[in-house]
Amino acid sequence: MEDSARDKAREKGNTQYKENRAEERARAKATLEKELTDQDSPKRIRHDLELLDEVIQKGFDTLSKMEVISPATAIKAMEMKHKLTNGSTGGYTHWLEEIKLREAAREMAITTAILQFVPVEQHDAVIQRMETVTREYYESIGLGEAYAQQVAREAMEEHA
Repeated sequence: MEDSARDKAREKGNTQYKENRAEERARAKATLEKELTDQDSPKRIRHDLELLDEVIQKGFDTLSKMEVISPATAIKAMEMKHKLTNGSTGGYTHWLEEIKLREAAREMAITTAILQFVPVEQHDAVIQRMETVTREYYESIGLGEAYAQQVAREAMEEHA
């Protein structure tokens, strides 16, 4: 008989616990729904750009903890911002050009250092291989088209 009474008490306790949990979930859901429908709620997204801003902020917070990011990542971020804002921020060209100049100088320095250890008759093959590897790299990070356009612009500038 004692086992039966204990079982009934346990069952009653479980039922009460489940009811309390259900009530808590219902209150939390009602509060969340109220916040999301309340036009003055700070949790309400009023425009899709707010969501994008929040993602960008979290990315910035993460990025600010990093010591270094690759120039390719910075360029991709600037290109995306330029595309999203139709260039209205104006900073794209200045910073992108500065990064391109730095990358070009870095690439030239590395190429010069490497070619010191390569016989002169193999210089063209090494440079061609470096260009192939660079193109493949930009393609692998989703910037293949942008890289091809940049190479085409540089070729036009050289012939102008």
